[in-house]
Amino acid sequence: MQIDHNSGYPYYAQLVAGIKQDIAHGVLGSGEQLPSVRAMARRHLLNPNTVSKAYKQLEAQHVIQTVPGKGTYVNVSDSTVLRQEVHEKLAQIVKLAYQSGVSITELHGWLDQMGEPV
Repeated sequence: MQIDHNSGYPYYAQLVAGIKQDIAHGVLGSGEQLPSVRAMARRHLLNPNTVSKAYKQLEAQHVIQTVPGKGTYVNVSDSTVLRQEVHEKLAQIVKLAYQSGVSITELHGWLDQMGEPV
């Protein structure tokens, strides 16, 4: 996972997206311990409050779980996170399509044209 310090995207959001991506790609498995807030902050040259904010957001989404005195652990399976991400992005695309006047039939046609993923 990389944090782009030159990006306009907030660091905590990059960290959230990076952890979710690592889970979805099998880099982090269910039950695996994440680095402490301080260790993660040092690793990515971030303020510990930024990492804490990211961890709290992931915890609210039930992606990770913090056990007091023991650490923070991945709380979901790979497919759950990936499916949640796909659902959120698809919802954004459908909303944009609706606002742009694209019909549901046209969307279905586009999906059919895409066929199998490369």
